Amino acid sequence: MAANAEVVIFCPLPPKPNGIADYLAEQLPYLSEYLDVTVVIENHAPAPEGICPRTRVLRLAEYLASWQAFNKVPHLYHVGNNPDTVYMLEVLLSRPGITVVHDLNLHYLIDLTNLSQGDKEAYTKALTNQYGVQGKVIGEQLASHGWKGQFMPHELMMHSSIIDASSQIIVHSEYSANKIAALGHSAITLIPHHLSPSIRHFQPKLKMTYRGELGLPGNKVVITSMGFIAKAKQIKAVLNSLAELKAQGLDFVYVLAGQCKPHEYDVYQDIADSGLADHVVVTGFLDEQDFFKYLLASDFIINLRYPTGGESSGTLSRAMGLGLGCIVVNIGPFAEIPDECAIKLDYNESFESNLTASIKRLVENPVERVTLGLNARRWVERSHNIVRTTAQYREVIAQEQQLLSRRSAAEPALPAMLWRYLAEPTIARWLVNNQAWTTTLDTQTSGVLWWLNNTVPVGVSGPVLLVGDATSGYQLLTDLFGYAESALQVIPPFELEQPEGNAFPASLAELAIVVIPTRAIECDPVRYFAALSERLALGAKVSVTVQPDNLASPDVPITRADITQYLEASGFQVDNIHTGVSHIDMNNTYPPITHEEWCFELTKVSWMINATPQAYGFTGISELKWLQPAVTTANGRGVL
Repeated sequence: MAANAEVVIFCPLPPKPNGIADYLAEQLPYLSEYLDVTVVIENHAPAPEGICPRTRVLRLAEYLASWQAFNKVPHLYHVGNNPDTVYMLEVLLSRPGITVVHDLNLHYLIDLTNLSQGDKEAYTKALTNQYGVQGKVIGEQLASHGWKGQFMPHELMMHSSIIDASSQIIVHSEYSANKIAALGHSAITLIPHHLSPSIRHFQPKLKMTYRGELGLPGNKVVITSMGFIAKAKQIKAVLNSLAELKAQGLDFVYVLAGQCKPHEYDVYQDIADSGLADHVVVTGFLDEQDFFKYLLASDFIINLRYPTGGESSGTLSRAMGLGLGCIVVNIGPFAEIPDECAIKLDYNESFESNLTASIKRLVENPVERVTLGLNARRWVERSHNIVRTTAQYREVIAQEQQLLSRRSAAEPALPAMLWRYLAEPTIARWLVNNQAWTTTLDTQTSGVLWWLNNTVPVGVSGPVLLVGDATSGYQLLTDLFGYAESALQVIPPFELEQPEGNAFPASLAELAIVVIPTRAIECDPVRYFAALSERLALGAKVSVTVQPDNLASPDVPITRADITQYLEASGFQVDNIHTGVSHIDMNNTYPPITHEEWCFELTKVSWMINATPQAYGFTGISELKWLQPAVTTANGRGVL
């Protein structure tokens, strides 16, 4: 890569007490050898300390003032589930780039932008975006009744908008890569969390010296849990196990080396309840030097996370790189640690008893502790080397530069269309000028309400999907609404669910016009509308006209209200429903309507569908599915 290649990185920097800030600070000297690096921090962040002097730092306002200057520069966003990365979201959702997903679960991050500010409506829209009509129901329940399940922030990850906005994704584990691939994103690179180069400044042989400096005893086993002290770290389970081992006569010191979050979890109450006040040390936030001293003063580490947000632990890689044995929960990214490098406990009904036995084993067997730690160090040094991981970053940035060379500078990360429609008199004038054509129009096959009620926006770029009669639809969309014939992709109503008979376009459509008889959806309306959704971009505008016909023998109810439910179950928001012409025909220019039809104006709001809506008669758990984009280039995201 050329020495003058550039990259813009959005990420907090030290002295922010944030693991992602430390992560980037450690990378910068290696990135800056080959790239001109600009890091954008939030406006009110403290002045960066201890970072590579070759790094240019801008505050968000300074970056926005130079917006055009960065049009063709690759952007990289370090996103974590914490307040320190909120500031970058506006840019991330506007300007496509590489997103480093440090935490797969981003519920709290999204919550901070809406619900935490009292905006329940925006929170409901965010839930709808990822979880379809089910998310909408959950959001409305919260808005109306204040209901929010205890595990909802852990189970509903709310990351789809950030994933969809990203041209490329970097993750630290196969677990996260597989979860994101299931959302339809193909440009995913797995780069392990690097081993901190700072460990070379600290000597394991000085363990007793560090214990003396930190006030830890030299004649007891020291067990440590690192990082923010949160409920998901299963500290209470550890305390219960240690209390049992104390009763058995084992002696130890348990260090909680990290910052408390008293508004989320009262660890001091659990310490008091366990009767271990004389055996537990809570350090509070640690600078890097003391952090490493506490690690090296330890005999082994307990790093438990359940439930997991898909995060990879930088503190764990540091501990393993220093040769410390660890106990982890066998879930998510932690399940990927080789068996010989850590004790991995399944989270089941035997978890606490197995935890107690594992701690006892390591307390009583120094040889096993050392063997486990040596295996861990060899693995981390081999696979988490920062020179290797940074080289992988440079490769992804180079790919992004190629994508940028073909991408319009004005192309947004997510569609944010301002829809334009014909002026009201335009349709009436067109009818007057085309009376000969309209007298021959078969309104039963062409549909009427979709164009007489002006439901089709004009000027939409890219393919326009027409499901229905090709002849009249072509005429109306080209002559009246101004679309080029080459932009139209026509699919007969009964062939929409037959992909082998229809070539997929190179990109998803942002506009679709559908005119179908009820026979087309008589078997499984949600499956039919899902086949439509697979061809549409998020945010696409859709006009669906359904004409009841006597030949239909439906397997499920297909009244207008039922179809509304099926459309919502298929990831669409129903914006309007027309059952007749909304304007008075003073000059008798409208073609006669001799049949019944319903026209639904829609916006695609989610890739999530409910394959078994209530109207189908199912009384069990909903069958939720995440649709995959039906295009030849996987939605164009990250494809070279």
